[in-house]
Amino acid sequence: MQRHGKEDTLRRILRFLSSMQLGIILLLLFAAISVFASLQEQKRAMDNIYRSFWFVGIMAFAALNLLLCSLRRVKPLARLALRPQKVQTIEAIKKMPFYRAVKLPPADLGDGGIAGAAAALQTLGYQVSVIEGPAGKNIFGEKGRSGYFGSLLTHFGLLVILLGAMVGSLTGFEHAGGGIAGDSFQVPEGNFTVRIDSVCMVQEPDPTVRPRVYSDLVITRDGWQIAAGTVAINEPLRFQGNTIYHKTFRYVSEIVIKNPATGEEIRKQVSEQDLLYVDGAGSYIHFLKFFPNFTMTEQGMPYSKNWLPENPVLAGILYNSAGQGERPVFLQLNKPEVISTAAGEIELTLTSFQHAAVFSVTRNLGRPLLLTGAAVLVLGLYLCFAVSPCRIYAARAKDKDVIHLGGSSYRGRLVLEDDLARIAAIITKQEVGA
Repeated sequence: MQRHGKEDTLRRILRFLSSMQLGIILLLLFAAISVFASLQEQKRAMDNIYRSFWFVGIMAFAALNLLLCSLRRVKPLARLALRPQKVQTIEAIKKMPFYRAVKLPPADLGDGGIAGAAAALQTLGYQVSVIEGPAGKNIFGEKGRSGYFGSLLTHFGLLVILLGAMVGSLTGFEHAGGGIAGDSFQVPEGNFTVRIDSVCMVQEPDPTVRPRVYSDLVITRDGWQIAAGTVAINEPLRFQGNTIYHKTFRYVSEIVIKNPATGEEIRKQVSEQDLLYVDGAGSYIHFLKFFPNFTMTEQGMPYSKNWLPENPVLAGILYNSAGQGERPVFLQLNKPEVISTAAGEIELTLTSFQHAAVFSVTRNLGRPLLLTGAAVLVLGLYLCFAVSPCRIYAARAKDKDVIHLGGSSYRGRLVLEDDLARIAAIITKQEVGA
């Protein structure tokens, strides 16, 4: 009794884990978490949600539910699809969901009725078997058998996608880096270094259209080159499960800070949104925007006429040591500008600028599983919605002038009704569709 009790408990647990109700609950939970995550900052969502142990646990639980649900359906589906009962009595045919009694023409009162029904089924794409039954010859026709496995393939595709997502969450990372030609940055998660050999900007025929930037990269690990290539928008570099995407580009400006009183000069490289401290009293410039072809609207708003570097200007705001904005600063190429600070006058000169690229480095070892799962899922959905398994049975009582047609369909009731009408028309030698 104790053994049977344990077996019953195990069956109840397995029935719960493989239930559709649990699957629906998990899907709703996924939807709620995804909505919440979409409202968060991307990196925070990746680190605190998508890569958290509890989210991976939910995915594993959902994968287990799909697996058990699919395994429960394999045997019944295999029996339904691969071992049909091909011989049916006339009484059984009359009770089928779709039934027609077709009166045979006098010329077919011999064996012509069965032969005509078999030929009609073949004309409509059915695989036909003629079987000798207890009461005479029977016909079994079938098409769309692969449609029985659509739901199973759909479940399997979702399972593979979940596994790919779990692998990606456990092994993946996202790292941002970049710079000008000659710079390098470390990717500690992948234990490799990215060296930027060149950054080239290519203008479009229309200079108002954002130009394309191409970056030549060399990837090294422990001093050995492991990959190299050119990265641009929609042209990532992939290697060893890692992918480097071009994220955006920036202008890096070189500025000379000169003290007119002493003649002392300091060279600094700055980008947009950088802060540059210009004296010992705490005054600084917050650089806001680089304009390759600077101009102003009638209202005094700065903007760039296009992307051509015909009048480059680096714009910012001078702040005092108390953090109060004092005046705008517009540095033109090779044109010194003198500004007054709490420590005295400072001369600033924009001497040159370079193009810098910003990259996103990611790794997702689950990507092959995701692509495979997506392909299987699409195939499963196609079989579910585009392939309608249909079976038609035909039998004729001896010495009777009526052939009985019956059918069943896993899906596609309209298809089966139309096929029965067409078969009846072919047997009675009427025009199809009359």
